[in-house]
Amino acid sequence: MVLLSHDKNHTEKVTIILPKVLKDEVMQLKESLQVSMNSIYQMAIAEYIAKKKREQLRKEALMMVEEYNSNPELLELMEFQEDIDEY
Repeated sequence: MVLLSHDKNHTEKVTIILPKVLKDEVMQLKESLQVSMNSIYQMAIAEYIAKKKREQLRKEALMMVEEYNSNPELLELMEFQEDIDEY
């Protein structure tokens, strides 16, 4: 997860536009958690990025499995490995 650092060399100010209802929900969360809105935004964005990376890795892994199961050369290598394991 992203470090919540305020070091000027490692941060950049960003402006976002939110629907009022969403901003109000963030304000309520800020009050209940007693943290800054900035912290909530940073955590939300970091979690979103991590989620998207996991989804992409999962997609790529499924593509690799499909390739592994349909590529004759890889299937042949798999059979060779099974023969070694049985020996």
